[in-house]
Amino acid sequence: MQRAPLLFPTFAFLSGILTEQHGIGFLGIGAAAATAFVSVPASVGIVAGVVVSFARGHPATIVNEARTSRYAATVAGDVRIVPDGRRATTLWIDGVGAVRATVAAPLAPGDRAIVRGRLEPFDVPRNPGEPSLRAIERADGIAGRLAAARVLARAPPAALDVRTWPARLRARLAQIVRARIPEPSATILAGALWGERGTLPDDLHDSFQATGTVHVLVTAGLHLGVIAGLIVALLRPFGMHRTAACAIAIVLVAAYAWLCGAHLPSQRAAVMIAAALTARACGARIVSWNAFALAALAVAAIWPAAVESASFALSFSCVAAIVSFAEPVASALQRVALPERIREAIALTVAAQIGTWPLTAAIFSTLAPYAILANLIVVPLVVIALPGGLAAVLWAPAAGLETIPLRAIEWTVRTIAGFPGARATLGTPPLGAIVAYDGVALGAAALLRGGRPRFAVMALAVGSALVLASATVRLPHGLQITFLDVGQGDGAVIRTPHDRIVLVDAGGELERGNGQTSSAEEAGARIVLAYLRRAGISHIDLMLLTHPHGDHVGGCYPIAEALQVEAILDSGQSYGGRAYRDCIAAAHAHRVPIVVADPGIRWSDDGIELDVLAPSRPFLADTGDDVNENSIVSMLHYRRPDGREFRALFTGDAGENREAQLLAAGADLRADVFKVGHHGSKYASTPAFIAAVSPQIASISVGRHNTFGHPGPSTLATLARFGATIYRTDRCGALTLNVDAGIVTSMLPCRAHE
Repeated sequence: MQRAPLLFPTFAFLSGILTEQHGIGFLGIGAAAATAFVSVPASVGIVAGVVVSFARGHPATIVNEARTSRYAATVAGDVRIVPDGRRATTLWIDGVGAVRATVAAPLAPGDRAIVRGRLEPFDVPRNPGEPSLRAIERADGIAGRLAAARVLARAPPAALDVRTWPARLRARLAQIVRARIPEPSATILAGALWGERGTLPDDLHDSFQATGTVHVLVTAGLHLGVIAGLIVALLRPFGMHRTAACAIAIVLVAAYAWLCGAHLPSQRAAVMIAAALTARACGARIVSWNAFALAALAVAAIWPAAVESASFALSFSCVAAIVSFAEPVASALQRVALPERIREAIALTVAAQIGTWPLTAAIFSTLAPYAILANLIVVPLVVIALPGGLAAVLWAPAAGLETIPLRAIEWTVRTIAGFPGARATLGTPPLGAIVAYDGVALGAAALLRGGRPRFAVMALAVGSALVLASATVRLPHGLQITFLDVGQGDGAVIRTPHDRIVLVDAGGELERGNGQTSSAEEAGARIVLAYLRRAGISHIDLMLLTHPHGDHVGGCYPIAEALQVEAILDSGQSYGGRAYRDCIAAAHAHRVPIVVADPGIRWSDDGIELDVLAPSRPFLADTGDDVNENSIVSMLHYRRPDGREFRALFTGDAGENREAQLLAAGADLRADVFKVGHHGSKYASTPAFIAAVSPQIASISVGRHNTFGHPGPSTLATLARFGATIYRTDRCGALTLNVDAGIVTSMLPCRAHE
């Protein structure tokens, strides 16, 4: 084991930060007092962590929604085109801080503007297993967002506003790259050079993620290391002393990290490379635990709020694994007849994957089984592409040659992502399993250094099995129904006792604009598909689409592309919306049977029965909202272990016309749970219908600040009058029913209306 005097004080420093972040800094101080008798450096580290976190660890954060108002703002970040054609960026508002905003106006980095909008906080988790967007953005120094933003006036950038220089320079470089290199190669290069991914096609980004190579699009150790090596190599012919060359490289690497936005991975990489260059200048070891500790100290001191972030954990897990495993793995490969550089590349790739795969599985809910193979090909191509890209920016004729490695990168990730099992869905492993794996990995590193590679491999296999089992093995459970918070849309997941999955609608949003991708599909993928992956669901037994509007079918296409879908139950209506057309095309492409709903159709499995009550033929017509009124209406039946029957009614966006038709037909509408029709619209849930349903629980899937006035006051009054307990996703987040246990839980604390 290397001598690393900085390592223990660094962990103490991080511990001090964490205690203060969680409001128990006094315990940290107490621990420091107790530790002083054992280790003064550790005691000092804890106290320093508490003090630094108290002074710098609480960036400005919006916690309460403000009224719509006007603000003077500066475009301080990159500008990205979103699916509906608008522009997403970061605005700096004096007295508030940095906020996210999406606007229709053609803003550019550095522009000054008068904007009107509503300042609001980022979301805490609103669906099971969802990460806290508020915590993620807080770690990046973003205070909140400006909702419903409109640009009232704009002015050109202020030349001396240093805050905008990096974004303005990146925008200029992006123009040069896209003028000389075709897409998607241009975006791959922009991602490799300064971390841009804004215009990368969704399917290509998914391929990078599926192959475990998405890190090459985030400026970090690989990229800054190449830049440092290139600088040192270019200075060598001038006969410059090694110390001077390393000093110049440190300054230029820091400048490059600043250009890339000085985000956490680039900060960490810049500090570690500076330590490595300093060590090289002194003739000392380049990769060491001391360098690791110094980087963690520097990053945590600069921005204490980032210590709990996934980026911090992923970044330093990768480096710790390289320090632990790269050298012993390379030594173990010496008996293999390969050139030394190739053995080193294999060792670095294997080490990085050992350290990061459980965290990437937890963050992305996917397993990348071909990550080592993909990285062994892609990383050398990136090493080639980076200096070539710089040359292409400076000299136009070099651009033609630069497209070769970029196209090779694209071809590689697309090809490997198409291998069998490459897009494996994995439930989110619990933190305890990841911590246990890390402990096993450290033991495996010790075994490897001790010359016992077989035992090291066995230890890693056991640790990996623990993580996989914790993410995939589910204890016996009863029927569960989760009404997801998808905004102004619908999406409910029915999970039977033996994990048969029925999805009633797939989220999304009403489709507007003519962007390159469907905003409904993006919303469905971001919320519904992400939930399914976090829950470890890779197989949908039935996807019931109540009707073809984008706010109900938005997730169909991405789900059908990512997961195995056994059958789709469709209302049978003709509709030209993009999300619905893509959904049907994906079903045909993957040979998913599409069954048109008719009254009397029943789907049954694992103790549940789902009966179709509507729409009947001919379709209702001239209702003023025919597509909604002809939604599928279905009743779920389930016999609980105590012998009692449970019933749940799903009505899509059916309104008063369909309700009247069902009542006239004498349908048995009694239900314990009612998914309220049409987001609680005043044109649905009539008194006669609610009297017939007589629900105990009414779930309303509705978006915050929606422009439709949903849910209608008359609907809420009707439901309350008949004794229903009302849960609204805009106030309560997702609602989960554990039917067998009779337990109802909501993601957010809210007052259920009775």
